[in-house]
Amino acid sequence: MPKHFPPLLIPLILVTLTGHMALSGGRVSGSLYALSVGSPELVVGVFMAMFSVLPALAAMSVGRWIDRFGALPVMRAGVTLVLIGAWVPVLLLTVPSLFVMAVLIGFGFNAMSVAGQHTVGVLATGKSPEQRLRNFGWYALGHSASSALGPFVSGLLIDHVGFRPAFACMASFACVACWLVFKRLGQLPRAARSGDVEADPITGVTRQKVWHDLLAASEMRRIYYVSMALACSWDLFIVMLPVLGTRLGFSASIIGSVFSLFALGTFVSRAVMPWLSGRFREWQIMRAAMVVIALVFVGLPWANVAGAFMVLGFLFGCSVGLSQPNMLSLLHAATPQGRGGEALGLRALVGNGSSVLVPITFGLVVGPVGVAPLLWAGAALIGSALPSAHRGARRQH
Repeated sequence: MPKHFPPLLIPLILVTLTGHMALSGGRVSGSLYALSVGSPELVVGVFMAMFSVLPALAAMSVGRWIDRFGALPVMRAGVTLVLIGAWVPVLLLTVPSLFVMAVLIGFGFNAMSVAGQHTVGVLATGKSPEQRLRNFGWYALGHSASSALGPFVSGLLIDHVGFRPAFACMASFACVACWLVFKRLGQLPRAARSGDVEADPITGVTRQKVWHDLLAASEMRRIYYVSMALACSWDLFIVMLPVLGTRLGFSASIIGSVFSLFALGTFVSRAVMPWLSGRFREWQIMRAAMVVIALVFVGLPWANVAGAFMVLGFLFGCSVGLSQPNMLSLLHAATPQGRGGEALGLRALVGNGSSVLVPITFGLVVGPVGVAPLLWAGAALIGSALPSAHRGARRQH
């Protein structure tokens, strides 16, 4: 076990890995099934968005529940929803049932994820910035591993035995996640609460805390804007691959392999996070990663063969994979005491809002304008956030 590795991280990583297998595999299997039965690309876009609609609407509430009741009850409720949702298409495989699966798994895993991230942040309380970033890097490995394995295993099963066995395999991982949460996670540590009211800094009058108080500090605004740009770039890449791969005539195995190489890139970047954390600060890492993301988006329209997509997908994964641990570390350091869950909920709202809007926008616009302008728009969005990352890096230098 690496030095200074908190033992509680091991079950948290395994819960994330197995729970996200149900989501990542179900998302790819569902989109390919919808396309196979003749559903239009807009339906696929809406299906992808359904994983994030309810999480976006309830993200702030989930964060407040964690601050009020602790992470474990929220994680148990979330994994139960993931378990139910994962078995829906196994029992009834239709396009409408896939939408039910997407809503249940999407909301359940989001609750699990926010609770897990909050717990990792609490474990890092009082630690050095380097140790905090290492913890978040280790934790993110579970998400990266499942992002690689889920699409790859689903693609192989679809090609060789069909869609229903692929969904059943992903549902079995949800069973493992549920067992881990209920049987292997003990009482999770909690952050100190600061109460639901505070004194106004100008008038001194007691008032209810509101979410936009979190945006009062310039560092918090910087974190959320960069998080929004990164979330949009991630979602654009994810939703582009199945549609473009199908248009180019690639098999489910090839499409799944591209997803997996992208996920492998995220795994590699997070695996070296302990090494990076000892040499660079968070904003310095993010600035370099965002430059690569923008360049990949600019180059993707000319990568019209599977091999080129695989290389760029891996590079994109390496860069965007750095975003979660670094942004979580920055957010934990900048968040007011007792509002960690709420701050993570706002970040989840930003990310899930992107996961709703980007797939739907892609489905509506890709037909009339094509893929290239959308990718260049993604590059421009990342470019607009680069000055914020640069200012953050200068402040940390």
